[in-house]
Amino acid sequence: MSDWIDDVFEELDGRVVDEATRFRLEDLLETAKTEGREYDDYVLRINAHTLTHEGVTDLFRELNQLQLRTPELYAPSQTELAAWLRTFC
Repeated sequence: MSDWIDDVFEELDGRVVDEATRFRLEDLLETAKTEGREYDDYVLRINAHTLTHEGVTDLFRELNQLQLRTPELYAPSQTELAAWLRTFC
């Protein structure tokens, strides 16, 4: 006979990933720094019907690591800065 706690975890593992969780993952993806086909791969993983809660945890971790640092969000790039300076010269 299994313990009651094992039953609880088995029930949690069988839950379906809800749309709110997928929306939050897509929101994180929009602000993540991705390159090439990496964006498309993440979209496929987020919208897969086989996405598990363990997969959601992995995606949240990966997408949080790909978030831009605050200075990168607001500071202009060197190219933008050079173009702005050329407007004065």
